[in-house]
Amino acid sequence: MPDLEGKIAEFLQNRKELLQCAGGCGHWRADSMEFDILETGERAVVIVVRFIEVMMAPAGQIDRCARMLLELDEFGEIVSARVY
Repeated sequence: MPDLEGKIAEFLQNRKELLQCAGGCGHWRADSMEFDILETGERAVVIVVRFIEVMMAPAGQIDRCARMLLELDEFGEIVSARVY
């Protein structure tokens, strides 16, 4: 799939699904996000996402990691995501 990594990076920028693994008490720092593609299929991609959650004091910052399943349409566009 052409430019799959670019599509994933753009898709992840505003994903509420990331808050599921972040605990919902802070917000994720977008410039800290990294991901690796673990599996690719015709209509799905499995990735692991790593980012920093910024919490109010005294917690500060917490490293987070999550696996996500990205579902693709027939054109290779990401149509949904879920943390698992």
